[in-house]
Amino acid sequence: MFARNRMRSWAGLALVAVLLPVGWAPCEAAPDPGPPSLRLWRVAGAGVRGGDATRAEARAASFDPLSPSSLPPEIAVSERDSAEYSPAIAYNPVRDQYLVVWENDWGGGYHDVYAQRIAGDGRLLSWFALSSGKSQANPDVAYDPVNDRYLVVWAHDRHGNGADWDLHGRFIPWNGPDPGLPEFAICDWNSNQGHPAVAYGRTQEEFLVVWKSDSPGVPGYISGRRVSATGGFPPGNGFTISSGAQIRDFPDVTYNLARNEWLVTWDLELSARNIDIWGIRLRGDGVPLTGGSPTVTGEFPIAGWPDFEAAPAVAACAAADQYLVAWQSDQGTGGSDYAIYARYLNGDAVPGAVLLVDDTTSPELNVDVGCNFAGNEYLVAWQTRYASPVKYGIWARSVHPGAGQGPEFPVRQPGSATDREYPALAAGRGGSLIAWEHQRDANANRDIHAQLLQHRVRLPGVLR
Repeated sequence: MFARNRMRSWAGLALVAVLLPVGWAPCEAAPDPGPPSLRLWRVAGAGVRGGDATRAEARAASFDPLSPSSLPPEIAVSERDSAEYSPAIAYNPVRDQYLVVWENDWGGGYHDVYAQRIAGDGRLLSWFALSSGKSQANPDVAYDPVNDRYLVVWAHDRHGNGADWDLHGRFIPWNGPDPGLPEFAICDWNSNQGHPAVAYGRTQEEFLVVWKSDSPGVPGYISGRRVSATGGFPPGNGFTISSGAQIRDFPDVTYNLARNEWLVTWDLELSARNIDIWGIRLRGDGVPLTGGSPTVTGEFPIAGWPDFEAAPAVAACAAADQYLVAWQSDQGTGGSDYAIYARYLNGDAVPGAVLLVDDTTSPELNVDVGCNFAGNEYLVAWQTRYASPVKYGIWARSVHPGAGQGPEFPVRQPGSATDREYPALAAGRGGSLIAWEHQRDANANRDIHAQLLQHRVRLPGVLR
C-alpha cells in the first residue's frame, strides 16, 4: 500500500474532490507563487554529475566544517542476503551513539524491522530485530535523553494482505530491546496509515508521530498522535493535521527546543502536475500556531511554485531558533529531472530565503536534513545520478542558519553498475552519520551502508 521511499512519479496522481471533516479548519487557499525572483526554475548552465574522481576529491577537500578532509572507510551496517530498505537514524548524545533502523524484505511478502547501534567513532555495536508478526515497513526513530531510550515507529500490516495498515511503535533502551517493553499500537483505525515520522520534544517529554492516512473515497491526509515518553498517550486518539480535496503525503516533523514547538511538513497535490510543500507549526501539546507569509493560524505554503515540489524533509536548529525545509523539485521536465532546494523558516515559521542546494542535468532526489548537536549548523544529504556510470551516488553539503551554504561534496560514489540511494542522516556531537540503501555490486541484494563525517575544528589564528 505504501511506497518504501520518498520518490514521487507522475503515474497514478489524481485529484479526488472529497472533503474530510477535521477538528479545526485547514487553510485550503491556493498557495501564493511568490515573486518571480524566487520561482524555482532550473538553473541554466548546470552540468551533469561526472565520475571524475579528481573533481569529486577537490570538492570534498574544500573548506567546510562538515566536509571531511579524508573520509574514513564506509560502514557496512547490514549485509544480509535479502533486500534492505528505508534507513532512518537517531543520535544518542548521552552515550555518543547512533541507532540505525531499516526495513528488511525476506521475500514472499514478509518484511520486518531491524536496528544496529553504532558508536560515535563508527564502531558497530549490537544488532537486533525490532518487530514481529505480519509485514512491517517504513521505520523511523527518535531519541529521548531523559529516559535514555528510543522510540521506533513503523507501518504494520495487520492482516498480512495489505488491506489494513496500522502504526506500531516500540521503546528501545540505549543498549538494545527490553522484553518488558513490547511493541504497541499507535494508530489502529480501520483505514491505512503509512509513511510515519517521529520526533522527540524535550520540554513536553513526549514524542510526536505523524503519518499519512488513507480511507476509501477520501484523499490522503496527514494525521498525528502524541506519545508520552514514559509510555501511554495524552488524551485523544490521534488528530488530523491537514486534510481536504487534495492528496497529502510524505509528512516529516521536527522539534524546536527554543520554543517547545513542532513544525510538521508534507507535500500537497493541487493537480497531477502541480505538487507543493506545506507545513504547520504546533505548540508542544499539538495546538496549531501561526506561520506562513501572510501569517495564518494553521497550515501554510512553504514552496508553492508551478510544477512539482515533493517529499520534504525538515530540521530545527534551536540555537538559531530556525527551521530548514528541503525537498526535490522538478520544473518543466515532466518528471525526468529533479533538483534539491531548501528554504529557511524563522522561529515563527515565516518562510525566508530559498536555497538551491544542488542542480545538474541529471536527477537529484530523496533529500534528508538534520541539525548538529550544538543547534547551529544544518547538514543536507541526497542522491544524485552520475554520467558514468549512469547510477546514483550520495552527496551532501552544510547549510549555515541564515548565512548560505558550504560546498557540496561526495559521500559515496556509485558502484560500476549499482546505485546508492535514499540517504538518511543524524548529526551528532563530533560528526554526522549518513546511511543509505547500498545496492550490492555482486548481485541484486540491497544492503545498508553508512559513512561517518567528522566535523572539522576551526582553530583561531595565532598572532606572531
